[in-house]
Amino acid sequence: MTNSYQKLAVAATVAFLSLASTEAKSVQAAFITPYDPSNFTLTNTNANGFVDTTGAPASITLTGGDNLSGVFGTTDYTTTALFQGLVSFNWEYFSFNSSPELDPFGFLLNGNFTQLTDNNGSTSQSGIFNISVNTGDIFGWRVATIDNAFGPAKVTLSNFNASTPATDVPEPSSILAILTFGALGLGSAFKSQQNQ
Repeated sequence: MTNSYQKLAVAATVAFLSLASTEAKSVQAAFITPYDPSNFTLTNTNANGFVDTTGAPASITLTGGDNLSGVFGTTDYTTTALFQGLVSFNWEYFSFNSSPELDPFGFLLNGNFTQLTDNNGSTSQSGIFNISVNTGDIFGWRVATIDNAFGPAKVTLSNFNASTPATDVPEPSSILAILTFGALGLGSAFKSQQNQ
């Protein structure tokens, strides 16, 4: 093997290995492994809320507290982000109370609450939310109750998407590009050798 063939072979090998080792993120839709409902934790703090997972993997419904205590409470549904990337979902909210201000709903990230409902809006609201998370972040949803009386709020979460690891094998078009590049390089090197 001549020196130019050796250099070309090394370059093609390095290009292939660098593409093959690139980890891409894929996005998974719905509440399925590794984000199926069994991997989430329901936590009530001075509340008697619950989660209905019978719609999973397409959707889940989280209902907040209404234990008649007359004081603030929360119902949280959380999990750990297994991979860095985007989390997105659709939400559809309804409060049985007189105002959404009394039963706010929102997203939790590492204990920080981002309210998604509008306190001055109707008792029926909806939206789409997305956020970037890091591996190990604790994320999920909260339905709070200011008064724990006069009816709870519930929210249906659907079109849930979260980043998951992709395989380490390059996609077919990448492999084809590598092979084409290698063949063109070999042909060019062979032709220049013949011309010498």
